[in-house]
Amino acid sequence: MKELKSCVGIDVSKDSLEVCIKQLKDERAIIKATRSFQNDYPGFEKFLSWTLSKVSNPIFVMETTGVYHEDLTHFLYESDQKVSVVLANKMKHFAKSLNMKTKTDKADAQMIAQYGLERPLEWWKPMMPQMKNLRDLCRERLSLKKDLVRCKCQIHGLKHAHSTLSVVLQVKEQQISFLESNIQIIENEIIRLTNEDKEFSQRVKNIEAVKGLRLLTIVTVLCETNGFTQFNNIRQVVSYAGLDIAERQSGLFKGKTRISKIGNARIRECLYMPALSATSYNEPIKALYERVVERNPTIKRKGVIAAMRKLLILIFVLWKKNEAYNAQYQWDAC
Repeated sequence: MKELKSCVGIDVSKDSLEVCIKQLKDERAIIKATRSFQNDYPGFEKFLSWTLSKVSNPIFVMETTGVYHEDLTHFLYESDQKVSVVLANKMKHFAKSLNMKTKTDKADAQMIAQYGLERPLEWWKPMMPQMKNLRDLCRERLSLKKDLVRCKCQIHGLKHAHSTLSVVLQVKEQQISFLESNIQIIENEIIRLTNEDKEFSQRVKNIEAVKGLRLLTIVTVLCETNGFTQFNNIRQVVSYAGLDIAERQSGLFKGKTRISKIGNARIRECLYMPALSATSYNEPIKALYERVVERNPTIKRKGVIAAMRKLLILIFVLWKKNEAYNAQYQWDAC
């Protein structure tokens, strides 16, 4: 008897898992079973035991939910199960294609199971410990830098306001000092972890030869992409960063062309200032910037975005090829 394809859709929340098992029979998806479990390790064990009692060789699919899905994905992976974690925006578009009118955890689990049966999936793998540690540090650094910018803007306003209490200024200055101190601690730890691994450090140094790129930017991009392990080409990387082009056109109407911003915002955030620097000091990127601005003289930011995209491509190419930077060769290769 032919084994039916089985998919387990999991809607993950902070405290619970809503589960739906669907099977593909005669090209139709049928619901095999549904149930709820606790989002903890005893709940994971009950969930896996129950699932394997219902179907054989299932695939487990869930959408990204901040950090709430992470323990479950590790548990299933360590139990030798096939797991796929799908970006929330993909699930959102899939739900629209189904014309779903009901929004409940149970309905979401059914929709996720349907996605697993119909769409091609990428199997989830845990990040390397070094990459995960660096990712946590880099994300905390970006968060602290945002807080620092906000505090500096606030103190600027307070200093120019009429009759601001000195104690308010004092507290705000202490906050800035505290943030700057913690950012330095985080950056030192990122550098230390990078230099601990000689091979990793050398590959980062290869990329640092690109004018405009420094260690902290490079490491942030690498840990946000897990060393580009899930990417096979430049187009995938650019799309993941939300730097791909989104066009709006219908009939005679033609809207403005802009980047999609559907992707990892942290990558765009960490590349912005390096791109500004590169447009002044990196000759190939400066030439690219000038060409784009010449075509769009009123929207110079398009030139900066083109520079961001090119820097990301250079990081990807140099990391994948694991070779020293050669300006002319690498530029042609990109």
